[in-house]
Amino acid sequence: MQAIPATRRAAEVLAVLAAMLVVGAGLGGAAPLGAITEFTAPGSNIAQVRAGPDGNLWFTDRAGKIGEITTSGAITEFSSGLNPGSQPFSLAVGRDGNLWFTDAGTTSAIGVLDPATHAISEFSAGLNAGSKPAGITLGPDGNLWFSDSSTTHPAVGTIDPATHAISEFSAGLNPGSSLAQGITTGPDGNVWFTDRGTTHAIASIDPATHAISEYSAGLLPASAPGAAITVGTDGNLWFVDVGAVGMINPATHAISEFPTGAGSVPGRIAVGPDGNLWFTDKGTTQAIASLDPVSHAITKYSSGLNAGSAPGGINTGPDGNIWFTDQGVIRAMGRAGVGAPDASLTPPSVTGTGGVNVAQSCGGDTWSSWAGRQPSRTAFGFDGYRWLLDGSAIAGATSASYTPTAADAGHLLSCTVTATYDLLDVTVSAASAAVPVKGAAEQLAELGDAVAGVGPGKSLAHKVAAIAADDTAEACADLVSFEHEVAAQSGKKLGTAQADSLLARAAGIEAALGC
Repeated sequence: MQAIPATRRAAEVLAVLAAMLVVGAGLGGAAPLGAITEFTAPGSNIAQVRAGPDGNLWFTDRAGKIGEITTSGAITEFSSGLNPGSQPFSLAVGRDGNLWFTDAGTTSAIGVLDPATHAISEFSAGLNAGSKPAGITLGPDGNLWFSDSSTTHPAVGTIDPATHAISEFSAGLNPGSSLAQGITTGPDGNVWFTDRGTTHAIASIDPATHAISEYSAGLLPASAPGAAITVGTDGNLWFVDVGAVGMINPATHAISEFPTGAGSVPGRIAVGPDGNLWFTDKGTTQAIASLDPVSHAITKYSSGLNAGSAPGGINTGPDGNIWFTDQGVIRAMGRAGVGAPDASLTPPSVTGTGGVNVAQSCGGDTWSSWAGRQPSRTAFGFDGYRWLLDGSAIAGATSASYTPTAADAGHLLSCTVTATYDLLDVTVSAASAAVPVKGAAEQLAELGDAVAGVGPGKSLAHKVAAIAADDTAEACADLVSFEHEVAAQSGKKLGTAQADSLLARAAGIEAALGC
């Protein structure tokens, strides 16, 4: 066993300082209720926005790009891999962690973007002739379901994220159907969508049988349900309509609508972290608005919107704000505060000795309830735990515990916890502080400090000094002798807790040495 370097203490101090720089707190950035900020996206023709599994917001740009915006407002757009004449429209996150989108451009398609590599692929085989994919959502079967707004072959379609096989279904649609972007998975396991055709309706399709049912009773006379439908905290499905926000009970199919004011033109709708329904209004008085699902009271916020604003897509972001697209004179991405707390209340921590060959645990993380719910660590494959060494992910280390190897000694170990608020379709992460991984030499030096002046005749300190000078085989034998003396002194010259601590340290050194 090598001698302990004299610079060990300085190295540990530097390691601790480095760890302090990697502490994961809440995602931060939650703005006060109604506070609006916009970020200009020059040259864009943006449609919908969606939180990605990477902690950023993603949006479609009908000018032929997929965009990314950080929670601080930095925008990047990607187009490589899109079809010529592409017009990306709506977005959804798949169980594979990719972003799936509809493309109603020159070559209609369903597309996918890897948020890590930004690689884009598009798929058209299986789409109906004249297809115009509009909305898209993750189905209960793990497939992506989309609405097809084709004027000749309106349909609801599905794409398998693994095989990319596309199928479309029309049987059961009302004559003269015209499907819009509104589509979502309901709490009943069906896929629900909006139909603004000849007979305006809210409709559902059974993902197993593909049976379609449409419901119109209760819609306003001038109804034209369209761009969005979502599940509320009350278990009802909420949708936007002309001058109104409506809801349908998925069990009884009872429909109610709530007018949003003279000149109002609701765009899209989403559930906020506060549990209210938030929608964009591009009408006479442009606004970001909320609707209380219990009282149905509507509140509108306009201060901070750009002049000539036309808010469109909307969804909750991982920072606890509502994010929206602005299709107005100044094309932009915007955020509005809902007064929500940060998602992460307490970041995880790495617990254990920090020693080589000893399991370390990641835990202790606590989270805010958003929309009355706690996030899930198992909703998606990308949820859960991830261990990192010097800030880089360790391959295959995705459980709540990790055992450092000898090669990890001297490096910084940390962990992250990723969780998803399933009702909001928002993924959040929190990171631990980093801790130095300690080999046998580092742990032995700490043991030496712990026994300084301890035991009759300072015998424990002498034993530790002898261990440091031995080769591995002799060190293992000396550690056993050390443990025997500590056990013998427990409750006498050593307090019980002190003895237990020393025995645990000795066991850690044995693990590091492979005794």
